[in-house]
Amino acid sequence: MNYKFLHKVVDQIVRETRMDYGMGEIQFPFSTSSFSPPLPSSLSLFSPRFSLFFLFTKHCKDVYGLNEQEIGYVWKEYEQIISDKLKNNG
Repeated sequence: MNYKFLHKVVDQIVRETRMDYGMGEIQFPFSTSSFSPPLPSSLSLFSPRFSLFFLFTKHCKDVYGLNEQEIGYVWKEYEQIISDKLKNNG
């Protein structure tokens, strides 16, 4: 795996994720929906019932040409960064 490229992908997706703490809204670059007050906790946000992983996988394949193993790595990195941001309000 080209970790340097994968970290650039993670950074790009994080930059494209919009988190408005004042309005209580988060919008993902790989989803047409935004999530409004209250912001979901990091645990519920990344649970399978939220279907974000499916949308994330499709986005990574279509936009960045990643394979399943690379997507798994990028997802874990992305999940950790966004979870930390939610816990710390940015």
